[in-house]
Amino acid sequence: MRIWILNHYASPPDRPAGTRHYELGRVLASQGHDITIFASSFCHFSRQEERLEPGERIRVEFIDGVRFVWIRTTPYSGNDHRRARNMMSYTLGVVLANRRFERPDVIVGSSVHLAAVAAAFLIGQVRRVPFVFEVRDMWPQALIDMGALREGSAIAKLLTRLERFLYRRARMVITLLPKAAQYIEQCGIPGNKVAYVPNGIADYGSHNIYPASGDTKALMAWIRMRREAGCLIAGYVGSHGPVNGIDVLVDAARELRDRGEEHIAFIFIGDGPEKERCEQLARDYHLANVLFWHPVPKRAVPAMLQALDVMLFCLRDIPVFKYGLSSNKLFDYLASGRPIIAACAVADNPVSASGGGICVPPESPGAVGEALLKLAALDDASRRAIGERGTRWVYQNHGTTDLAERYLAALTKARR
Repeated sequence: MRIWILNHYASPPDRPAGTRHYELGRVLASQGHDITIFASSFCHFSRQEERLEPGERIRVEFIDGVRFVWIRTTPYSGNDHRRARNMMSYTLGVVLANRRFERPDVIVGSSVHLAAVAAAFLIGQVRRVPFVFEVRDMWPQALIDMGALREGSAIAKLLTRLERFLYRRARMVITLLPKAAQYIEQCGIPGNKVAYVPNGIADYGSHNIYPASGDTKALMAWIRMRREAGCLIAGYVGSHGPVNGIDVLVDAARELRDRGEEHIAFIFIGDGPEKERCEQLARDYHLANVLFWHPVPKRAVPAMLQALDVMLFCLRDIPVFKYGLSSNKLFDYLASGRPIIAACAVADNPVSASGGGICVPPESPGAVGEALLKLAALDDASRRAIGERGTRWVYQNHGTTDLAERYLAALTKARR
């Protein structure tokens, strides 16, 4: 099958971004399918142009059998009108670029933003191929629940109408969230038109894992120094956005320090709009055992996680999470074999389902601190036993090969 996937933020594992479609595409390509991913050449994490030379508008690159079509988009540095312009430049760029390629059998429009999904719908209409709507983030509801968009505003109404229109026009709707079908069915979409295909865990071969090198060695040295001083090393790897609540973890570090519990060190690896504020918060608190580090490429993450003792996961208490979680970082955490502290309001999240860690209420620094002390009191073997439960569960339930089969089944159904 010739499959096109429109995902503005898609990436291979050589940069710190989501690799869902690369991983699914790699499996499907190995089975003889023709996979093309249309993605922006401007990296959301580094805020830099990473794929195109000056003057280039488009480039085709094959990575492990997957064709990436890199589209030039306008630069931005924050969540303002320039990011909206970046989204629209992707949409226009992919609509123009698709004419260079042979007609697909099915086209997938993947949110976050709905403009990418709308582009897939338009191309599907012109090329006369089935259109599939993949819901990775529930816009506009997520924006409303986060307070980034006022409910009842003109923009919220416009995005809601667009969302419902695209649901109706899609042959199939693929969702990453286990309970999102409830929301989608409330929009008038029959349940047999919705397929649940969550994120999974990549099977990184040894040839795909970066060893520590360059400034990463400096990070490893910091970890080694703290561990030799008797510290438990707790780490967060991922986006530093408003929804992630990194400041809750910084507050947990302060509470532990104020109680005289200074044998736990915190590392925050990644980037996002809240990073600078959280770094300043740590400086204001004079936290000696807290380190903020820049993002690392996705294929370097497994080796990085192996250097840590405990993984930290947290989310704000936002209504939209009642539909469940499918966080890339959480599956990477589970695969690492490290116990996880999950501070979120999702009752049946992967940590609780797997037994791979401790779940605490969201936005509670004290609860995070208590969970860390509980894990610190265990010996290495006991912590390892908890982490191994998570690893077994994630490979049994979220292996990429099985998920690729489910993805292909949904696309095949869309063609009927």
